[in-house]
Amino acid sequence: MPNAALSTPLTAPATPRAGVAWAAGLHAILLHLFLLYVFVGAQPFQDPSAAQRVEGNIIDRFGVLALFGLALVVLALNARRLPALIPGLAGLGAIVVICLSSVLWSDFPDLTIRRALLLTFLAVIAASCASGLKSLRQFHTALFAVTALVIVLNVVGSALAPGFAVTDLGLRGMYSQKNVAGIAAMITAVTAATWTLGAARRRHVALGLLALALALGFLLLTRSKTSIALTGLALAGIAAFALTEKLGPRFALLLAAAAAFGVCVFLAAFAAFDFDPVAFSAVFTGDASFTGRDELWAFALKAAQERFWLGHGYGAFWDVGPDNDPLNRIDPGTWLGDVEVGTINQAHNGFLELWLHIGLPAVVLATVVVATGMVAGLAGAASAQAPRAERAALGLIGVVLALHLLHNLTEATLFVRGIPFCNVAILCIAALSCRRALAHEGRSAYG
Repeated sequence: MPNAALSTPLTAPATPRAGVAWAAGLHAILLHLFLLYVFVGAQPFQDPSAAQRVEGNIIDRFGVLALFGLALVVLALNARRLPALIPGLAGLGAIVVICLSSVLWSDFPDLTIRRALLLTFLAVIAASCASGLKSLRQFHTALFAVTALVIVLNVVGSALAPGFAVTDLGLRGMYSQKNVAGIAAMITAVTAATWTLGAARRRHVALGLLALALALGFLLLTRSKTSIALTGLALAGIAAFALTEKLGPRFALLLAAAAAFGVCVFLAAFAAFDFDPVAFSAVFTGDASFTGRDELWAFALKAAQERFWLGHGYGAFWDVGPDNDPLNRIDPGTWLGDVEVGTINQAHNGFLELWLHIGLPAVVLATVVVATGMVAGLAGAASAQAPRAERAALGLIGVVLALHLLHNLTEATLFVRGIPFCNVAILCIAALSCRRALAHEGRSAYG
């Protein structure tokens, strides 16, 4: 009779490990496919019409549904982590619930339910991506790899299809406009800079610097003023942090003194213009109207105040069809009344935009959710207890969320479904929630 020990299948001990590897593989596929969806989308090198924005894109719908289905599988495989993840996702979940609930008072309930469901699917996908992370460095590396690849695709695609990619306003690459290209380049530059700071090998440092240089070159070609300015600010902050860490407290004091001096100069200059923000900003931008945004902001503010508490319904203000376009109701005598219907589909201010959709209290909540993530990320990056790679990833999250808030002063991406910057911000908030799960499991969160 064979020995019982020898008759035990040799593959039995490996079965749990095989299951773990299978789950990790599905998670990696989901994470990278979602990032490709965020930065490439369903219609690269195409310019969707206003009518298509109303009806939606069938490829986009099937793509999101496929990712959502895969996300549910990944969530089920990582269900043991959910109790640790839920506290960090509570704020994000509350925003999603408000957007879904707005169908009850929406001007266009059919559009609201469809667009709120899209936001819900994207939030669930982001949470699922976070649920399977083995380290924050894993998230950082995936974002670095995909964004660097996307910049390469933009550069190559622009060379092959200059008729689409090159416009009089600037290089837009595979995107519908230069501002979206600028956002992609900005996120890539910040990701590359922070990933390089967390790298331990010289070849990784060289790779990170190469990606950073390529992203900055592409960013300059887009001529996206907002993204260029914010990228410069972010890289200056990252460099100051890195030098402070290397040179010590004296350098930190020097930076603090320089910052205080700069604030004094700024306030003195502001006072010279009688604290008039429009006149003061015109000195730097050359355009006191912010490229006509002042009239658009005034119109959006008036429309938002009409539905002060609850808004017009998520996704139920712009892109509602030519007959219902809000600019049809505008008073004569402004440039907005002369613009072709469907051309303008945002308030060019994320806080005003979200107010239009779900009301001012929800905007305050959304701002707090993003700002809380920003503070947590930056505080984690400054922690001396965390490993360098983890701190670099936390720094990335903090900087991206800070840029997200600043960017929404002149553009609208704050919880606007499907917008790349919105998706990245949601993913960063979700990834930050994973830190609790990693700490609970006693893992080193740097991979």
